Amino acid sequence: MSLKLAVLALLAERRGYGYDLAQRFEARVGTAWQLNPSAVYPALEQLERAGLVAVTVRQRGRRAPRVLYTPTPAGDLALDAWLGSPDARPEPVRSDLHLRLAFARARDRPALCAQVLARERACAELLAGAVAAGAAAAADPAGGTSGLVRAGVAARLRAELAWLGDVRAALARERGR
Repeated sequence: MSLKLAVLALLAERRGYGYDLAQRFEARVGTAWQLNPSAVYPALEQLERAGLVAVTVRQRGRRAPRVLYTPTPAGDLALDAWLGSPDARPEPVRSDLHLRLAFARARDRPALCAQVLARERACAELLAGAVAAGAAAAADPAGGTSGLVRAGVAARLRAELAWLGDVRAALARERGR
């Protein structure tokens, strides 16, 4: 639901095309969200079916037509309701790695160590990107609150990296027993 409403918020700022919206989403939120651009189109279709966006098809000569999306008055109301509603309880922290750790057998420990190391590398790469993008956003006076989003992402990645270090140390202690 949040992705649809985030797309609707982008449309409220400026009407747009699907690919343009995916680019604007990434510019606003950062690469750590990892939005697949193809996920924008189902969100737009759902918004259209719900009457929250209007569609204008623009023919471009022999090339494929472009579909332009604009929020409707109902879309503006839905966006106001979403942005004004209090956030629910935090989402539960669920990870496949958590389950693997909980149910791993002794013989699975080497594979878990490799998975933890791979996840640490991936988190470190995401963190480096978030920090770099955050620095760029902080330098942009029109960046608004997107720097806060990037700072939140960076904080979560730092916490994940700290936990992964604890997991790696615990697995190493178990191996040494």
